[in-house]
Amino acid sequence: MKNILLAFFLFGSLSFSHAQQDILGTIMHDGLTRDYRLHLPTNYVEGDELPLVFNLHGYTSQAIEQEFYTSMSTVADNNNFIVCHPNGINNAWVVGFQGESNVDDVGFIDALIDELSSLYSINARKIYSTGMSNGGYMSFKLACELPNRIAAIASVTGSMVPGEQNSCNPGRAIPVMQIHGTADPTVPYAGAVHALATETLVDWWVNNNGCATEPAVTDVPDIDTEDGCTAELYEYTSCNDNTKVEFYKVTGGEHTWPGAGFIIGVTNQDFIASQVIWDFFKQYELPEELISDTQILNDELTLDLSPNPFRDVLNIRSENTGIETVELFNITGQLVWRKEFGNENIVNIPTEDLSNGAYIMKVKVARGLLTKKVIKN
Repeated sequence: MKNILLAFFLFGSLSFSHAQQDILGTIMHDGLTRDYRLHLPTNYVEGDELPLVFNLHGYTSQAIEQEFYTSMSTVADNNNFIVCHPNGINNAWVVGFQGESNVDDVGFIDALIDELSSLYSINARKIYSTGMSNGGYMSFKLACELPNRIAAIASVTGSMVPGEQNSCNPGRAIPVMQIHGTADPTVPYAGAVHALATETLVDWWVNNNGCATEPAVTDVPDIDTEDGCTAELYEYTSCNDNTKVEFYKVTGGEHTWPGAGFIIGVTNQDFIASQVIWDFFKQYELPEELISDTQILNDELTLDLSPNPFRDVLNIRSENTGIETVELFNITGQLVWRKEFGNENIVNIPTEDLSNGAYIMKVKVARGLLTKKVIKN
């Protein structure tokens, strides 16, 4: 899929209609430079906190292909949420496969949530993850290991590595959607050495969430009778904390994203996966008590800045916590200045080389992150 999609994107795409809303960003995590694509919806207004959806690519794929293939950015424009397409190292996510690297992808997503929250107006209670194939696996990984940050997940053609469920203990009911084709040759519906059987996977999350074991089953209207497949929706309700597990069984469907405009195999066209995923996500938010200290630091701690607006030097004073790192980002989200300090309460930042304009300053302190808008004139 990778080469086909990339070629089509490079030579045939006119798809990203709001180019000024698409941001390329990088962060450092665990000694590695990690990059991502961020799409702000057309009506984004700073200060209005919006939901954030991570949309994770499959194995051998990359962020730009996932963005194009799923059209999630279009859904974001129509429904006013932010969508982030990160890149895995070597086009993969570390989810428990035999022989994979030791890259800390869970830590990367955790750090990326902090990063994006410091730069943009994001509702910390409404952060979600979805993905294709390996990205679906990664979404389950996040549900297991970041249950205090990810409100709900959805997987398309993904699963969990057999045995990984034994170490998964989110400690709460996680709203889960699974979309899977019965003719998937890559992540087989019946399971494989690298994949829990789809129905076993769904049953595990039904049990985790304390749902009724008998689902309500609805036929998805067969709108496109020539797509080679049909779909049913299984809804598991009466779950703990008013959550739900939903499973779209695509009979005859292959390793594809339903509703995608680019056909790479038997692709169901009776429903649009990106839209039903968002309709599922928007029902849920994290319990307020799960929001971490890092996310409320800006309300508890303050920084004294002088002068602001500034010209050649910006002075930062922190009365109640030491300053470890200071970073400055321009309005497009690009890192333009960074320095580490030794837990100091007063630091001076030379800014004569910076262009005039607004910046977002991110300050790492012992307890987490603080952010401020600063202006050079």
